Amino acid sequence: MNTNTTAQMGNHAASGCNTSTRPFVQNRIGMTIDEAAEYTGIGRNTLRQLVSWGKIPVLWIGRKAIVRTDALIHFMEINQGHNLLEYEQVLPV
Repeated sequence: MNTNTTAQMGNHAASGCNTSTRPFVQNRIGMTIDEAAEYTGIGRNTLRQLVSWGKIPVLWIGRKAIVRTDALIHFMEINQGHNLLEYEQVLPV
């Protein structure tokens, strides 16, 4: 890899961050369930279940649910180590 390419990639490449998803999240205040699933690695059905349980807040636009990026990140932080398939273990945002 030449020096220009490394410099253009910046600190994200040097730190091992996935540069394809980091800018996406930094530039968007919200994302669809499908986008949130891709970003977090949590399955779409599991995310939909968490929304229906009221554990993750969403903004509804017709039938489309928009998850705020900051709420999703906070949800992941407070539920680290919890089984997301068990209602009682999941802490709401």
